[in-house]
Amino acid sequence: MNSNIAALLDLQVIDKQRQVLKLAREARKSQFSEAERQWKASEGTAQGAESEAEKLGALIRQYTADSARCDTTIADLRSKQMNAKTNKDYMAIINGIEAAKVEKGMREASIKEVTARLEVLKDKAAKANEQALKLKSEFENVQKSSGTPDQPSPEEAAIQKQYDDRKAQVDPTFLEVYERLVKARHPMPLAKVDPNSRATPMGIMVSHNQIEQIRMGKLVVCRNSNSILYIAEKAKSDAKG
Repeated sequence: MNSNIAALLDLQVIDKQRQVLKLAREARKSQFSEAERQWKASEGTAQGAESEAEKLGALIRQYTADSARCDTTIADLRSKQMNAKTNKDYMAIINGIEAAKVEKGMREASIKEVTARLEVLKDKAAKANEQALKLKSEFENVQKSSGTPDQPSPEEAAIQKQYDDRKAQVDPTFLEVYERLVKARHPMPLAKVDPNSRATPMGIMVSHNQIEQIRMGKLVVCRNSNSILYIAEKAKSDAKG
């Protein structure tokens, strides 16, 4: 058998083992990434809720200060009420008191509303923090079981070395066509030809000239299937017999 074909057949076998290990590592990496994403998302939710809660807390403090200021204003105006010298001064004091009362009522209503929102955010932050801790623990467990999914395992590295070593033994012309077919996910990059019937596994007939070219060690690509054609050693022996 053509040494290039023999090497490519070996590559097919090695590549299947390599792809199994690679897919397993990619699955671990995906699991690792998803666990990290969920943890970070929950942590981000908690931080966002805490940040918003801080803003609402500051707003409540401001409204509380405004309400206290209104109380001071009302007390101050009432102390001046009996000393008003004119009706105009008296009405101004009365209107000032009413305005302070209205503002105080608005601030107290706002405090009540914002406090309710704050409680919801605190509860959201607490639950998100609890969930984040749980997801972080799960992430760390996945990290321990997955190892370092960005790096090939020793087994995968060994298979890759076998693949590279065998690949180095293939003529670049054969290798270029083979790798292009593999990359295109061709269902049969290498197609064995029956030397007697001249048929491929797909039922495509190969010419006598192509059979001779294959036996001469030349690269022969099927015009219909694009597969690299080859004749197995046993088939050649049978043909001689």
